[in-house]
Amino acid sequence: MGSILDQRPPTEEGREPILRSPPIVTAFILAFIVVHVGMLFFDEATFYAVFDILALTPERFAYFGWNAMEGLASALVSYMSLVTYAFLHGDFVHLIFNSLWFLIFATAVARRVGTGRFLALSLAATLGAAITHLVFHWGSPVPVVGASGAVAGLMGAAFRFILIDPQATPVWPPQRLPLFSRPVLLWSAVWIVLNVVLGITGFAPEGFGRAIAWEAHIGGFLAGLISFPLFDRRRSWIS
Repeated sequence: MGSILDQRPPTEEGREPILRSPPIVTAFILAFIVVHVGMLFFDEATFYAVFDILALTPERFAYFGWNAMEGLASALVSYMSLVTYAFLHGDFVHLIFNSLWFLIFATAVARRVGTGRFLALSLAATLGAAITHLVFHWGSPVPVVGASGAVAGLMGAAFRFILIDPQATPVWPPQRLPLFSRPVLLWSAVWIVLNVVLGITGFAPEGFGRAIAWEAHIGGFLAGLISFPLFDRRRSWIS
């Protein structure tokens, strides 16, 4: 029997594709891999130059200024990094971890909302994570990279329909849960508290070698959780 994450009608359960993720999800994961592997072929100077452009560095926003074209160019690079940081990863452990979680939640959301809405929702989550990080680390010279903010946003969006409300009548596709329903509030609280604890204790999974950007995670999560109804559409499985 198909799971709620599958987001396919029961009548299609017998047709199992080789790769169950939608093409847009596969494309994102391939982009993460290509960017990471491609940068390994750069010499050291080029690597850090590209990294500096793509990574999200709060200090850049605080001090880029508006001195003629130099200031304008710096500002444009800064605003681009609000999105491009999500395509960089610190190492292969970071890349694999984010890609696996992205595969799980992006697949569920993309199947539900379609490609266009999925792209818009992913952008909203990525920006929400970036802006939240800037608010808490304004002026910091330490860059942040990784798709975990976007993944958190997609998780928040998925919480609106993959959780089961024991008082609701099962329907297909799963009905969107209200923001203040018990399952959404409970699991959101658990997830947020977990991130705060990890952030305060400084714990990171072995191999990460860096602190977790927990504020960005929470910002992305809330962006996806709250804005999901703007991107949701209830599909009809009647052809």
